[in-house]
Amino acid sequence: MIKKEPAPLIETKSLFKSYFNETIETPVLFDINLRIDAGEFVAIMGPSGSGKSTLMHILGFLDVPTAGHYHFKGESTEEKTEDELARIRSTNVSFVFQSFNLLPRTTVIDNVSLPLLYHSGTRPSDRPARAMKAINAVGLTERSTYLSNQLSGGQQQRVAIARALVTEPEVIFADEPTGNLDSASGKHVMEILQKLHKEGHTIILVTHEKTTAEHAERIIHIMDGHIVKDDRSFARRIASQVKELK
Repeated sequence: MIKKEPAPLIETKSLFKSYFNETIETPVLFDINLRIDAGEFVAIMGPSGSGKSTLMHILGFLDVPTAGHYHFKGESTEEKTEDELARIRSTNVSFVFQSFNLLPRTTVIDNVSLPLLYHSGTRPSDRPARAMKAINAVGLTERSTYLSNQLSGGQQQRVAIARALVTEPEVIFADEPTGNLDSASGKHVMEILQKLHKEGHTIILVTHEKTTAEHAERIIHIMDGHIVKDDRSFARRIASQVKELK
């Protein structure tokens, strides 16, 4: 009996995206064909204006394509209602943004707990323990009662990662997560994302920085709305290094 290959976590076919202003069309993405399997760490890399963030927004259900197909976990997203898409956003995916987006005069644990208010699968009594588990994962246990504006930039981004982690999503999208950080803090944030990947999370990183993208196992290069290169050599190189260590 032939074993059926599992459906990819994310798959796009002939995906296009344009923005419209009255009669003016601005094309942003062109014929995007992409497959990402569960457990991958993928960087989408390109210069400003290349379309990489627009692609991430579509993959993360923050936007919709103008044409083409997007399948998530083997299911078409085209026929899903707004309520169904909102449910996917609150349970299956999470986001880490460049600007942190924390509530400034609110404690770390309350910031991290916030997504659980919209997470139907979590009882209110379970929220503190779930939040502390996520805070522990990013190494901020001793800062859980601090206000977010009492933390350094690097610590604030780690809180943002904990907040993305608290719903136990299948995919974590990180949009320029090191953009507002110094090099040491940025390196620490990327090490945390690598650790989460090793623990089984699918990570999709958007960046224009080569050194940041190289923390991923696979780099998709996008230019002027087109995928121009899909480099899996990083995955092979890391696998080879692990084999040598053994």
